[in-house]
Amino acid sequence: MSKGNQKETANGESTILDVAVVGGGPAGISACVELSKSPKLKVALFESDEGLGGIPRASHILFFGFRDLKRMRSGRAYARKLEQLIRKTSVEIHTGATVLNIIPGSPGELHQMEVLSSQGVSSYHSRFIILATGCFETSRAARIIPGTRPAGIMTTGTLMELVNLYRVTPGKRALIIGSEHVALETILTLRRAGTSIAGLVEQDPEVQTYPVIAKAMSFFFGFPIYKDTSVSTIFGDKRVEAVELVTKTNQSFQVDCDTVIVSGKFRAYSPLIDESPIEQDPSTSGPVVDMNLMTSVSNIFSAGNILRGAEMHDLCALEGKQVAQNILKRIKSGEGEAGEFISIRGEYPIRFVVPQKIISAKIKPHKFSCLYPGVTLQVAHTLNNPVLEAWSNDERIWTGSFSRLIGNTRIPFPIHEFDWDMVDSVKGITVKVRGADS
Repeated sequence: MSKGNQKETANGESTILDVAVVGGGPAGISACVELSKSPKLKVALFESDEGLGGIPRASHILFFGFRDLKRMRSGRAYARKLEQLIRKTSVEIHTGATVLNIIPGSPGELHQMEVLSSQGVSSYHSRFIILATGCFETSRAARIIPGTRPAGIMTTGTLMELVNLYRVTPGKRALIIGSEHVALETILTLRRAGTSIAGLVEQDPEVQTYPVIAKAMSFFFGFPIYKDTSVSTIFGDKRVEAVELVTKTNQSFQVDCDTVIVSGKFRAYSPLIDESPIEQDPSTSGPVVDMNLMTSVSNIFSAGNILRGAEMHDLCALEGKQVAQNILKRIKSGEGEAGEFISIRGEYPIRFVVPQKIISAKIKPHKFSCLYPGVTLQVAHTLNNPVLEAWSNDERIWTGSFSRLIGNTRIPFPIHEFDWDMVDSVKGITVKVRGADS
């Protein structure tokens, strides 16, 4: 915190900002870098951790940064590069600074934030706020996994920090619960630490990642994949000793291990909106946004994994850049509210569609949709040969067939192909699944 800001907060005054960015991961940093192109803006970044870069700081694998920085890097190198970029700007950087609450202002007024740091509690007022607080994995407790509470149970995020940041060996033999994309990094991190793998457990009939890669890793590292299987009990006193698994046919068996990694089932980290006027999507736990990525409160935007749970980090970065560009356009044009929108939602097994409010004027087809954040959806579990359909007021406005949709992962959604002449703007759009094998 600058000396000037310290003096102001010590006198009980509030620091005035143009844009306050909450979260120092790829989305937040990229938004700041883009906003810094307008030198007259006073922009500040608030990160509760002492370091910048977010989750990539704890990753050693090589797949970060291709879409936003045009070069493949390891997670740690990617985080360092993002920090280098923002340190070159005039953005005020506040690490070790936790935003306690947000008090939205009335239309046309500034929004207020209370921030806790080593200097105490400080007050900030800002015309715009960007929420980029990321996501977290569902814990063992939240999954209601029964058994004792010994040491040796952790999420993939904790595992990555222990191994890649602190050089700590998590255990001798680990069982992985969950088979989403992040489980592949779990496998590599465990092997990097010298920990053998007792198996990978998935409660659904199909793994929630690329099956060819999962099978190859299973063969190469010599561990089984238990599909249609769930955890019955965790055994152990001071340390995990074994895990009892049960199949869908009620056959139970025990796997010896001293470590359990609970992987995936990401949820948006959004405590700042829980008691606020910002509309929250119960399926994501994150804010409801329109195609400008603005929340239900004017001039409060969101970007990155707070919107949906886990997403590729370079796409989160592009989303942060997109939000910054939307704010700059908003400042330049002096426009008010975003205008009319059409609500869109999904029926199970669709988990959610993001953004949840479609602005027809913002609909643009992209030749390579995988390279853009765009409108996306997730399904609750892997589906084979599904047909997706979009409906509005009992009229089918689009249909699309797929050979496979991987569960809990990003699926680009071609809304530009909808028959928009048949859309009921009041009743909105519902996306459904038909004819899936599983």
